[in-house]
Amino acid sequence: MKIVSWNMNKRKSGCWEWLLETHNPDYVLAQEASPLPQGLTATIQTTTKKSNRSAFYSRNSDHLNIRVGRDHGMGMVITEANGVHFICVYANLDFKPVNPPLLGMIASSVSYLRRYRSAKEILIAGDFNMDRRMDDNPTGSVFALKDTYPHNNFFNAIEDMGFHDCMRKFRSTPVQTHRNARSDYPWELDHMFVTEGLYSKLIKIDVVSADALSDHDPIIAKFA
Repeated sequence: MKIVSWNMNKRKSGCWEWLLETHNPDYVLAQEASPLPQGLTATIQTTTKKSNRSAFYSRNSDHLNIRVGRDHGMGMVITEANGVHFICVYANLDFKPVNPPLLGMIASSVSYLRRYRSAKEILIAGDFNMDRRMDDNPTGSVFALKDTYPHNNFFNAIEDMGFHDCMRKFRSTPVQTHRNARSDYPWELDHMFVTEGLYSKLIKIDVVSADALSDHDPIIAKFA
């Protein structure tokens, strides 16, 4: 099972075609999704900006769209396919600050899936617009007050819900997933978390270059 998470940066064309033809994924969790090519279908959720869409695509069109509740324009897509529940995350920066509301929406969604759908295997992935290293303020921007750890607390809370960070299974250090036009700092803003059963089946995860198409690079994970 091959799963891709990618912020497409709302390109008018080319992203979906390149991704599907080059990597042939089973499932795609897309943020700032480009318009779908003719004949392609996906589950779409708009954000506070109606031109900004999150999308979930399955190659066999075999997924179920799950309505957990209002996301108030955050742009979360929740689906189920092949026994796996997916939560596509987009940290909508229209929310100020973004951390508390996003964490609350993730936590309530996970609780709903476990309580009302008996979900065992859950995958959370997307553009979180956050990196643990933001707590250290490594660039000219101030992301966290001294001796506070909002970004680490955010990711720790997800792990405390029983999830594992896929990006750390084979690499102990962060991997750049985003290129900022105003900074050369190698931010890892895109993430993928899974429950224990899926984590044990994760056999490969890569960040592949898509610099001609987006300022984010896709995460491509393969599960046995």
